[in-house]
Amino acid sequence: MNTYLMKKAMIETAVSRGIKEMRDDPERSIRRLCDLGKQFSKNRFSDMIFSVMQELLDNDDSSYYDMMHNLMKNTDDEAMKKFGVNFGYMSWTYGAGILRKKQEELGICLPWAMWLRIDTSKENGWTVEKLEHLIEGGQQMGIYVYFFRETGTSTDSYEMLDLLEKYKDCAFVWFRSTGRLTAAQIQMLKVCKNTVVALPVEDPETLLTAGLLRDQKIIFALSRRYGDSFCRAENEITMESVLSSETALFFLLAEDEASPEIKARCAQLCKDSRMEQKYPCLMIDYYGDAMSISKVLVEHENVFELSEDGHILLPDHSRGAAFPFDIPFEDAMKSLMPPFPVTEQK
Repeated sequence: MNTYLMKKAMIETAVSRGIKEMRDDPERSIRRLCDLGKQFSKNRFSDMIFSVMQELLDNDDSSYYDMMHNLMKNTDDEAMKKFGVNFGYMSWTYGAGILRKKQEELGICLPWAMWLRIDTSKENGWTVEKLEHLIEGGQQMGIYVYFFRETGTSTDSYEMLDLLEKYKDCAFVWFRSTGRLTAAQIQMLKVCKNTVVALPVEDPETLLTAGLLRDQKIIFALSRRYGDSFCRAENEITMESVLSSETALFFLLAEDEASPEIKARCAQLCKDSRMEQKYPCLMIDYYGDAMSISKVLVEHENVFELSEDGHILLPDHSRGAAFPFDIPFEDAMKSLMPPFPVTEQK
């Protein structure tokens, strides 16, 4: 058995035991699970995350205990373990180590995750074959997290979930453009334990669907798009719906036209909410936190996002070159990604 598979099996066993103990003694076991995470972390980012969590959980009144209570009540144990280990170990530890070595070897910046925009109405849009090409190539280079953001009409197609369930070492977040899911999709999500579905809080159907997902113990998130009209007061109103859903994850997604000032304000809002433990859920800045994680994991802030028809999106959200699916994945990344800044040896 490969060393990483042995390590993953050990972590999964420890997490399974930790989740079981959490049901018997939640507060004490949450602290122990956090201690365990720090013990297994092998890079400064994971170590920093668990150190911050330990500090926050020293507060007996932390809202994160309520968050974990909701998560335990509403989520299948296997889903919590599978998604958590794939995100925390396969991506942030095992995958990040491969990425750092590949960056030095190839001399290019590599992303710790991939962000894809999906619109099923596009003639030259994403196909299962193209997605497979990206995921398989990405895994070989250490990329184990994928964000799929629907920007057009949602689809009732089941091919997406069939595909995601196939890649059992990866973690996926699927941002829906509607709050509606079919009964069949909900049952498939119940099986697809490496995937979190994110529903738009502004859709009236979302809270109804959230209730169905809770009943089936399927892990889910809520999301909200924002532009230049975003403000704290408006977000407080949104949080009423977020909290009533009992979700543990709430994503704020910047629209392309949002100004740098608004994005900075949103990033600060998310950071403040986490450190102040204001809500029993994690508020996440979709782009801002992605860049912060990238800076620590792979020492640059380049986010790799592809448009609905497979063109790379530049930092100003203009379209760059099309992803060349007809060449090996590594060569494609060489053609698209900027040089990696190599530091001089002292």
